[in-house]
Amino acid sequence: MKITKEQEEQIINFGVFGYSEKKIANILGVDVTEVSKDIKNENSDLFKLLEKGKDMSDYVIDLKLFEMAKSGDIKALDKLQHRKELREVDF
Repeated sequence: MKITKEQEEQIINFGVFGYSEKKIANILGVDVTEVSKDIKNENSDLFKLLEKGKDMSDYVIDLKLFEMAKSGDIKALDKLQHRKELREVDF
């Protein structure tokens, strides 16, 4: 799938929002099979941009939780620790 410069930020945002393949295809105006194929290909620009969006989202959430935890919010600290433990399973 050919991605224009204008679509790059949009696709990163799709990753941030966790959009489905069908929703991505509908917004970009392409066939869902084309999106499905590229999402499965780790070398595709679509895959890389979506992953960047997901990673950016995780970072922003973790940063906010960390700031809240530093100010004494125990629930935020618990949530941050839980998210960290989930990521450790991925390694």
